This record gives sequence, C-alpha cells and structure tokens, in this order.
Amino acid sequence: MRIKLIVFFVVFLYLGCIPKKLPPPLEFVPSKDWPLLTKPKDMEAFQTALNNSLNYYHRLPSDYTMFVGDTAYTVGELIEGLKRFQVCLKKPNWQSCLKAHFDLYQATGMNNKKQALFTGYYQPILFGSFSPTERYRYPIYSIPDEWVKIDLRRFGKNLPHLVLKGMVQGHEIVPFYTRSEIDFEHKLKGKGYEILWVDDPVELFFLHIQGSGMVILPDGQRIYVHYAASNGRYYHSIGQSMKSLGLIEDGNGLEIKRYLRSHPEKIKTVFSKNPSYIFFEIRDKGPLGALEEVLVPYYSVATDFNIFPKGAILFITTEIPLVNDRQELLGWRPFSTFAFNQDSGGTIKGSGRVDIFFGTGPLAEAQACYMDRYGKLYLLMKKK
Repeated sequence: MRIKLIVFFVVFLYLGCIPKKLPPPLEFVPSKDWPLLTKPKDMEAFQTALNNSLNYYHRLPSDYTMFVGDTAYTVGELIEGLKRFQVCLKKPNWQSCLKAHFDLYQATGMNNKKQALFTGYYQPILFGSFSPTERYRYPIYSIPDEWVKIDLRRFGKNLPHLVLKGMVQGHEIVPFYTRSEIDFEHKLKGKGYEILWVDDPVELFFLHIQGSGMVILPDGQRIYVHYAASNGRYYHSIGQSMKSLGLIEDGNGLEIKRYLRSHPEKIKTVFSKNPSYIFFEIRDKGPLGALEEVLVPYYSVATDFNIFPKGAILFITTEIPLVNDRQELLGWRPFSTFAFNQDSGGTIKGSGRVDIFFGTGPLAEAQACYMDRYGKLYLLMKKK
C-alpha cells in the first residue's frame, strides 16, 4: 500500500506542475562572434584529459549516440571530432582551423549576461585502516544489502523519469536511514558493510561531499575510494545552515572545517542537518569521474550531461583563486582554457553550472573551496 501511495504522490506532483517556458540551454555562435580562444598552458596534462575522453568513446557501442539539442552525434563522429581538434591545435593558424571544422555553442547560463557559475572540487586525502582501532574508528560504508532503488519508468511508461532509493523492511520499501541514523545511531554498525575506517570525522564528511578520495594506510599504501550510491535523501548544505545560525560567515569548506575542529561538540548537530549519505567502493585508481577515467586538474570539469555530451570539448573563461601554502586567499587570476566534460554532480544542473576539478592535496582543496565565480561556458562540436 505504501508503494502505491508513493507512486501516486509522485505522479500527482509530476502531472500537476506546468513548467515555465525556458530559453534554450545552448546558442549557436557565428564564427565572426567567437571569443578569443587560448591554448592550454599544460599541453601534456591536456593531452591526458583528451585521451581519457577518447578512451571513454572507444568503450561505447558503435551505435551509441549523444545529442546537442535535437542534433544526434554518433560515437564515430565524437571520436573524429577529438582527433580533428588535436590536428587543429598543432597548426600555426589553429583558430582558423577550428572555425573551419567546428561549430561553437554558448551556454545561455543562469542570468541575462549568459554567465555560468563556476565552483570547484578536489580529491581529499584521509588516513585510515582496514581494521578499526582507537585511532581509526569512523567507518566508510559500502552499499548495504537492504538498499534498493526503484525506477518508476519500469512500472509504467507514463510515469516520470524518477529513481527512488530506499530499503526493504518486511514487505515494504521505506526511505533509507538518514546521516544522523547511520553516523550517530549506528544503524549499519557491525553488519559487515565497512570497507575502511578513518581517523577524522570532518574529513570523512567532506569525502562524502567530493564523492571520491584517497585513503593512506599506516604502511603508506594508497587506497582509492569512489562513489557507489547514495541513501536517496536530499542534500542540504551544512554551510548554509551554519551561516543561518551565525556560526560562520562565508560558508566555504575551509571555514566549516576550522569551526568544527574548534567546536567538536557541534559536529553531531551540524552533520545531522544534511540527511544525505554516500556509500563507497574501492577502486584501483583515482580520482575517477563519471566516464570512469582519472580526472585531470583544470582540464576535467563537471557539467549537466543532459545538455553537454559526455567527454565533449568545452571552452571556459572565468577567474580562479590564488592561494598560499597556508590555504589563504591571495586574490584571483583570469583563467581561460579548453577542457573536457568528464564528470557530473548532484548540484550541477542546467547550462549555468560548472565544477572545475582542481586536483589533490591542501592547495587544490583551498582553490576548490574558494572557487565561486561567474564566467562563460562554450561547447565545441565538429561540423556535420
């Protein structure tokens, strides 16, 4: 009965909401109006990112297609586009070559200036063990056996494209445990779902936000953990909650960490504000993006895959933070480069959001935490 009520409620909401007419997410840019394009500064790293997109395309079925608006592109066309792009970049008149062989689209963004909001992410480093000890006592969980997901479309083609996540209790499917129930009521403890234990609950929380990370074992071995699933609960920003309570001013990750380390008694209250929870799996390399390829700092970005094809060539122009060894913000510098659409994110929706991968370690963390700037986003597709 409860499943029927859930399905009825979702369908009611879906049919009862009439969306506003929105502008198209992408606009074609005539060659005479192209922005000033700049070559990547680190061609070796850029080539690695390009090869990762190629590797992804080569794993796809030959009849697989991706869309830009109503235009379909086959895998073969996407591969051909990347190879032609490589050829053009090596030519003295490389910009003319691109204009001759590619179409450029600008993201209409999130405001009347056609700007996108650029944020950042990084690979956190944690210290942990395969066995719990007095030091390593905070678990990283794999997907629990009772966790299930329901694709509504499998119950009827007239239902919305919506996937619900929950757990089985008797003959019912109910919402999965919240973060508070998992971390502080220990609902999963001792069931064998722990894959690692780490020594810092604050860093563990940020691992959940980033979606993947590196865990260094006592013997120095590096273990890569990667997003496997979520509990299906909505994500709530603890930064916003802490700001509204007057605990912090800015709300970036560094300020949140400083506060929680100074006020460990607040950890339970603050973390419980976000009911979302992430389950992980161990991988042999990392950090992996949505293409199952290792992310490359500055040249791997996350956008909305419903608008921008996976692995596609992007051109971005914005500002990125300058930081010192103490993770202090010194200023901002212009940043324009080609990059590749190699990841996605729960909050990266629409044509007005971009997440830049900054790398691993304290400097990358600082850049990612400060990154909050508007800019322009373009998509480059080989001409048909």
